[in-house]
Amino acid sequence: MINNYIKEQLDKNNVNSIDSLKNIIREEAQKIILYSLSKTNFFNHAAFYGGTCLRLFHNLDRFSENLDFAVTENNSKIDLNNYVSICVKHLESYGFQTTVATKDSYDSGEIRRRYFKIPIYDITKEYLNVETNKELLVTIKIEVSTIYIPNAKMENKLLVSPLFASIKCYDYPTLFSGKLNALLSRAWRQREKGRDYYDYMFYLSHSVKFNMEYLKSKLKVSLGSDYEHIKINDVREMVRKKIEETDFSSVRKDLEPFIINREAFESISKELFVESVYLLDCE
Repeated sequence: MINNYIKEQLDKNNVNSIDSLKNIIREEAQKIILYSLSKTNFFNHAAFYGGTCLRLFHNLDRFSENLDFAVTENNSKIDLNNYVSICVKHLESYGFQTTVATKDSYDSGEIRRRYFKIPIYDITKEYLNVETNKELLVTIKIEVSTIYIPNAKMENKLLVSPLFASIKCYDYPTLFSGKLNALLSRAWRQREKGRDYYDYMFYLSHSVKFNMEYLKSKLKVSLGSDYEHIKINDVREMVRKKIEETDFSSVRKDLEPFIINREAFESISKELFVESVYLLDCE
């Protein structure tokens, strides 16, 4: 039987398809995990950032898949095994029978990760009255970057559901700098991610100025060069070149499953993004 709170969220969001059900279940599970982490010392050592942070605390109008965190001090050592059990306990209290995937490789290198896997066959059958693959899952990936990047600014944001919690996050300008770094560094790796572009336009549409000092620090790590002396016009030109090189059919394909605002999605074009570059500004 579906947990009452989860059913309320499905009803409130007019869920009528498997894809929309997966999006809402994933988002509620993300919030439960954040709440769980807030009940530990996790946020003494790490801060929340990325697309899901933008979605939950700044009303980004698209869904997001992962929970991304970064250490907030040098030489910080986070063992995710210390936090998994409380997350599973709270997820299961909301009716989510959860398994956690881990390997030795998930605890080596610069990124620590875990995968929380929630079967949703029974929920789908009960709520939508639809028979589907019995192996149907919602997966939430948690990643913690263990490389300390200086010049990030942080703030505490209030999570209001399913229960109140204070979550340490990167502030708005630092979040924007992280997105600019992702957009620019993926260009060098020959990868395109539509969500980077959509979020970039979201920041511009809300007149957010990016954190220049944090962007310099991130670019030095991501691209391996010294960006200490770049100015706002240099950043604009880097972004413009990146946009010019991008295949926007791939951008749209990557982005479509996560979109809520179809009108905004339909307006996406290379020309629009090139024109947007001159709106970029820093604190």
